[in-house]
Amino acid sequence: GVGISGREGKQAVNSADFGIGQFRYLQRLLLVHGRWNYRRVAKFTLYSFWKNAVLVLLMFYYVFISGNVGTSLFENWVRASYNVVLAVPIICVGVFDRD
Repeated sequence: GVGISGREGKQAVNSADFGIGQFRYLQRLLLVHGRWNYRRVAKFTLYSFWKNAVLVLLMFYYVFISGNVGTSLFENWVRASYNVVLAVPIICVGVFDRD
C-alpha cells in the first residue's frame, strides 16, 4: 500500500510499499506509475499466454501429423528451457518500458 507521513509519525510509511510525504504526490503515483504498471501487466499477460499457446499448439498439431505414435516433438531440455529463455524479452520490456 501507500503510506503518507504526517502527524502520526512514520509508522504508515515504514510498513508501506510506497511512502510519500504529502497528498499532492498521490496523484502522480496513481496516474503515472499506476498506468505504467497496468501496461506492463497487460503486456506480460498477453506475452505469457501466446508464448505458451504456440508451444501447446505445436505439440497438439504434431500429435495428428505423427499419427498418435507417442513420440515427443521436443527434447526434454528444450521444453524445460523454453520458458526460461523466452522470459528474457518480457523482463527487458518490463524494466525499460516508458511512455
